[in-house]
Amino acid sequence: MAEPGPAIETGPIGTDFASEVLRCIARLPGEGQVTASLSLCFGLSAWMKRFGLGLDETVNTILNLRTALLSVSGLDAASEPVPLRVADRVMFVLNLAVYLDGLLGRAARVLGVSPGAAADAAVELLRSS
Repeated sequence: MAEPGPAIETGPIGTDFASEVLRCIARLPGEGQVTASLSLCFGLSAWMKRFGLGLDETVNTILNLRTALLSVSGLDAASEPVPLRVADRVMFVLNLAVYLDGLLGRAARVLGVSPGAAADAAVELLRSS
């Protein structure tokens, strides 16, 4: 995972980063495959570097995406699993991304749309907030 430092390319932090992460997760192979995917690890590292984000900002972004997905899908936040925080911050970010993949799939099923469409709805909600 990328640590904070000079970004190769800079861009607005927030919804642009969230959009890239969620849309890429939506394009990864079917449910359950993301845990074994090096694409996720490399992708997160590249996005963090591109947007100049550290681990804490990445965690906050993923948790904001969780809130947005719960909101657009109408899934019950009280019955939705809460991501377990672990001491290793890099592992925590990866675990959050894997969790987000599962949540994106659940949200898409509830909405009756593709994961990409569910991702778009969540990002649009973030942009309008």
